[in-house]
Amino acid sequence: MKKLFSLLSLLATFCLFAQDVKTPEEIQQELDQAQRDFERAKEMFIPWYTGPLITASANNVPKGKYNVQGYLFITTDYAQFNDNRKSKDIPNIFTLKPLLLFQKGLLTWLDITVIGQGFFRWREGEYAQRYGDTSVQCGFQLVKQTPYVPSVRLILGESFPTGRYQKLHPEKAGIDASGSGAFETIVGLVVNKIFWSNPKHPVSVRFATTYNFPDHSVEVEEFNAYGGGFGTDGKICAGSTLNLDLGVEVSLTQKWVFASDVAYSFSTKSTFSGTPGFIAPGIPAANGGPTSDNLSLAPAIEYNVSSTGGFIGGVWFPITGRNSSNFISAVLSYTQLF
Repeated sequence: MKKLFSLLSLLATFCLFAQDVKTPEEIQQELDQAQRDFERAKEMFIPWYTGPLITASANNVPKGKYNVQGYLFITTDYAQFNDNRKSKDIPNIFTLKPLLLFQKGLLTWLDITVIGQGFFRWREGEYAQRYGDTSVQCGFQLVKQTPYVPSVRLILGESFPTGRYQKLHPEKAGIDASGSGAFETIVGLVVNKIFWSNPKHPVSVRFATTYNFPDHSVEVEEFNAYGGGFGTDGKICAGSTLNLDLGVEVSLTQKWVFASDVAYSFSTKSTFSGTPGFIAPGIPAANGGPTSDNLSLAPAIEYNVSSTGGFIGGVWFPITGRNSSNFISAVLSYTQLF
């Protein structure tokens, strides 16, 4: 009986082994697939992103680290969209705007960002240079990105009226204005996800929404950022602004990335109360402004030196607008994490 059982066991083992034996063709197919998987793995990489030009980041700076990013905007305002979205030519305004962003990681879920900016403007032989408003923002990392979950960041901040906004020079036609004159609260939410549908060219998608609203009305005298003229004396209730930004980055290689932003801004009207003043005898000065919006596009190319730093350069221009500027701007930036 034992011999019969052993014989049956041996026969069963032989049958199973015979089923596992593969033909030379099957073995070659598996080797070819393994080689393809190996070659594909060699071409994959951890993507490096400097970030698109406009859309904010959904990731805080790590605790104990800090990031410095400098921007240079070279802009020509050559027209103005009217209330019917028609672009009407204006005398060219040339602006050189340097902007510096400093970001510090305080906790695993909290960082702080300080943004300062300056303006150098020319128009029809007139020149002005001014420091702009300064903003301080706190970033709260609500969710960190995983293979299936996007990163989510909440932004709370304040803009301080460090720029010039009133008692402007009558001959400069407003080019010496560089601020709003108001403390503004900033609330924002940013979401970001990297998609690996094409492992050789991963795509990073960001969406950001921010809402800026003044904390109080602004006292204005003479020529100011909201209009005005000789003898103007009153208060401006400045409008709020909603920004919606979509940023996409497509990795060409680990270092080279194509990026593009679609940016939309909407501002409510600014209202004036007080003595309007005049711009010439018999001509009253305009104060405040109507509701406005602007839809713009900003394609760019990134070159990432490493995982912690890189360059980005592109062009920013409107697609359409209402009661807003029609412009073209060259934008250059470098960012470095320390």
